[in-house]
Amino acid sequence: MKPDKRDWAVLALTLLVCLPFIAGCGDKGSANIKQPDPEREVAVAPARKGNLAEILSLTGTLLAAQEVKITSKIPGRVDKVLVEEGTPVKAGDVLIKLEQRELLLAVKQAEAAVATAEAGLAKVLAGTRKEKIDQAEAALAQAKANVDICKISFERMNNLLKDRSIPRTKYDEAKARYDAALAQYKSAQAQLEMAKTGATREDIDIARAQVGQAGAALATARRQYQNATITSPIHGVVAHKNVEPGEVVSPPMMPGKALLDLVDMRYLKTMVNISENRVNAVRLGQEAIITLDGFPGEIFPGKVSKISPVVDPRSRTFKAEIMIKNPENRLKPGMFARVKLVLNKQMDIVKVPLEAVTEREGGKIVFLTLNGNAKAQPVTLGISDGVYVEVISGVNAGENVIVEGNLGLEDGDRIVLKASRKSK
Repeated sequence: MKPDKRDWAVLALTLLVCLPFIAGCGDKGSANIKQPDPEREVAVAPARKGNLAEILSLTGTLLAAQEVKITSKIPGRVDKVLVEEGTPVKAGDVLIKLEQRELLLAVKQAEAAVATAEAGLAKVLAGTRKEKIDQAEAALAQAKANVDICKISFERMNNLLKDRSIPRTKYDEAKARYDAALAQYKSAQAQLEMAKTGATREDIDIARAQVGQAGAALATARRQYQNATITSPIHGVVAHKNVEPGEVVSPPMMPGKALLDLVDMRYLKTMVNISENRVNAVRLGQEAIITLDGFPGEIFPGKVSKISPVVDPRSRTFKAEIMIKNPENRLKPGMFARVKLVLNKQMDIVKVPLEAVTEREGGKIVFLTLNGNAKAQPVTLGISDGVYVEVISGVNAGENVIVEGNLGLEDGDRIVLKASRKSK
């Protein structure tokens, strides 16, 4: 019997209902088939034998090794300024002159005072002139004659008094004249002795003190005169000029201002900060390598000239000074400097690029390549120069280590080298 149209309709409806279930069963079966893990794209570099230096990288700003502010030691008016900004100077070169006329006059007056004091001392030391002695001898002779006369008169009055021929008052007057004559005679003797002996030690000391005082005043006047000529204390360059002729200047304690700023450009320095855990590896005289953005590709040698003995409480670092030669004056204060200090050197060791090292579970590892898979390899590391790191154990020279693509990489992951990855 042939099926009728209703049978065909039922069959079609049944197929429509069951078709999704049939398709679903087919998908489930294919999902149970495990797909291969995707390959990780990586780059590798070989571990190499060689030498390695541990580098401490620091930064700083170039400063003049020596800066001097020029001031006036005396008050005065500026007569001449002999330099401009940028003028190179040597130690002893004249920079500024103050007006000197009044200072020179003070020197002349002090010289005259010294001459007067020296003449007075010479006179005291030379003693009394002969005419003074002659005068003293004449005065003594006159006093002696007066004593003789008064003595005769006194003796006569004494005899008359005994005879009661004169009153007592006459006797007393004669005795007083005689005593006065004796006193005058003794004084004349002393004056003659002093004239013959010369000046006393006290007179000499006073005269010498006067010479000393006059000499000190002369030295002060000369020093003031010399200070009116201001010279350079260093070899350097005039960095700033802050004075013009005609201005009145004063010593810094009054207070004054810096007339000129000088900088010694033969050497420059930079101050760097060294961490607590590295400062003991840095020593005075240690060589430094300096590079500057203003001189790309050039290296300037330097040396550690100072290391602070105390830590900065805020930064927890030690300040160190790096001195740099600047014979051609190419380097300028204010330039940004990159400083490298060689702390340690290792010879003939195995080293790998620093980016090959990662940290997992508290240990250092690198990833090697093994039959298209990544192999996690624990390593013991030594010093680093910031580009390479020493591998004490775990990797042999010649083995390839993954240097790119190792972030998030796991042991056993499938890898493909960038250079050999097939294009899709």
